[in-house]
Amino acid sequence: MFALPLLGGCKKQKYEFDTKSPAHAGQAELVLAVDKTGNGTIKLEFTHLAPPERIDSSFRSYVVWAQSDGKDPHKLGILEYSEKKRTGTLDATFSDDRMKIIVTLEKDTSVNMPVGTRVLEQEVTAPKG
Repeated sequence: MFALPLLGGCKKQKYEFDTKSPAHAGQAELVLAVDKTGNGTIKLEFTHLAPPERIDSSFRSYVVWAQSDGKDPHKLGILEYSEKKRTGTLDATFSDDRMKIIVTLEKDTSVNMPVGTRVLEQEVTAPKG
């Protein structure tokens, strides 16, 4: 994992990650942005991501979570997955400056806590607004 500064004085922070087993070869790019009012957005893009059903026939989707210090993880959303391109995207909002981004393979997308197999867990820090 590494962070890349973005040019132009934008209040953005970019991270690049690799997924872990059993989602071998997946690569993710995450961009955190903060506007002048302090509102935060997350843009998460995956490439080379295996279809959930190919990893295990019971998996249905990739779900993205955020966990801040001392709090339970909360669902950011379900990855919009393209089996043909083997890509996934998610756009969401955030409010905490520091958080752990978690991506799980889930059998049921209605879960309220990450119960499936974790394929990504990374600490990230938002740029100062």
